[in-house]
Amino acid sequence: MDDDLIYVLGDQGDQPENPSQPPPKITIAPKSKDAVLNILQNAVNRNASDIHLQVGSHPIIRIDGILSPFMAAKPVTSEFMNDCVNLFLNEKQKKTLSEERQFDCSATLPNFIHRFRLNFFYQRNTLSCVLRANPVVPPTMEQLGIPPMMENLAALPNGLVLITGATGSGKTTTLAAIVDHMNKHRNAHIITLADPIEYIHKNKSCLISQREIGDDATSFASALRVVLREDPDIIVVEEIRDLDTISMALTAAETGHLVFATLHTNDVVQAIDRIIDIFPPHQQSQVRIQMAMSLQAVVFQVLLKRKNTPGRIAVFEVMPVTTPIRHLIRNNQTVQIYNVIATSRAQGMILRNDALRDYIQKDLISKEEAEEYFVDTAIFKTT
Repeated sequence: MDDDLIYVLGDQGDQPENPSQPPPKITIAPKSKDAVLNILQNAVNRNASDIHLQVGSHPIIRIDGILSPFMAAKPVTSEFMNDCVNLFLNEKQKKTLSEERQFDCSATLPNFIHRFRLNFFYQRNTLSCVLRANPVVPPTMEQLGIPPMMENLAALPNGLVLITGATGSGKTTTLAAIVDHMNKHRNAHIITLADPIEYIHKNKSCLISQREIGDDATSFASALRVVLREDPDIIVVEEIRDLDTISMALTAAETGHLVFATLHTNDVVQAIDRIIDIFPPHQQSQVRIQMAMSLQAVVFQVLLKRKNTPGRIAVFEVMPVTTPIRHLIRNNQTVQIYNVIATSRAQGMILRNDALRDYIQKDLISKEEAEEYFVDTAIFKTT
C-alpha cells in the first residue's frame, strides 16, 4: 500500500456497544492495520456494498451492483490477507478457517459507522475475503421505500411472513428495518437468528435477543428447537435453508408466534412451492394445510439501479395471504395465485409488473433496467 494512502481515521461519533464477546487482541502491525482499514474506509465512503480481496488482484469493490477495481491500492498479497485474518479473527476462528477452508463472521470496527459481514475462503490455494458493509444503525422502512402496507405485517399477532429474493437483493436490510419498526411500536420479546449478525438492535419498546449461529447456537435448526422455551413473541430467522428449519418455523407460527424468515426464490408464488417441495412427497399434503393456515404474507424484492441518481432502489412484490390464496395453497393450485395478485390491488397486493411500471412512471428507474424483471403475463392465463 502506498504510504500516502494510509491515514488515521477520524472520529465518527459514538458507536453502539458490541453485545458479543470482547474483541480479540490484535497482533497486526499498526501500519499494516491502517492499510486494511484504508481500503474499507474508501469503499464505504463510495457507498460500496461489497469489497473483494483476492491475492494477485487489486481490491475489487461493488458499487450499485457494478464491480470495479480500486486502483489506488496495490494488488493484494498473501501477507495482506494474513493482516486481515489477524484484524478480524480470534485464535479459535483462525483454527476453524484453517480446518474448514472457509469462515463466516461479522465485525464492528472502532471509528466505523458500518458493520462488516465477512466470508473468508480459499481459492487456488490462496486466501480470499468478501466483506459486506452495512450501516450499524438499521435503516427505517421509509428510507428503504418499503410499501406502507408492510407495516401491517409488523403488527401481526402470529403467523409466518416470508421475505424472498435473490442473493444480494437486500432481504436482510428489509428485515432489519421491519425489526426496527417493531422495536419502536410494539412491546414484545424478539429473538433473531442470524449467520452472522449484520445489524445490531438496541432495546427500545421491545426486548431483542440476537443469536448468532456459530457463537450462540450451532445451527438454525438447533436454535429453533429450543426457541419456544425462551418466551418469544416474535422470531426472526434470517435464512431458512433446510427441512428441519422450515418445519420448526411453521410449528412456531402455528403455536401463536409471529415468525419472519428470508428465502432465496424468484417470486412470491415460487416461495410457497419451494417450501412445500423441500418436504418428502408423503408429507406435502399436510404441509400445504399448514402453509394455508399459518402463512400471512410473502414479499419478493429486487434491487435496481436508480435512473438519475447514484444508488439502487428496491422494488417489491407483495402478497398478503387472503382466503382465496389459502384455498389455492391447500388445493395445490398455486400457479393460479398470480391471477389473484393481479386483480387484488385493493387488498394491498402488489404485482411486480405493476411495481416496476409505477417506478418507471415516477422516473426512478429506466425501462431498460426494469425489462428483465417483468413477469411473463402468459402465466396469468394458466387455469
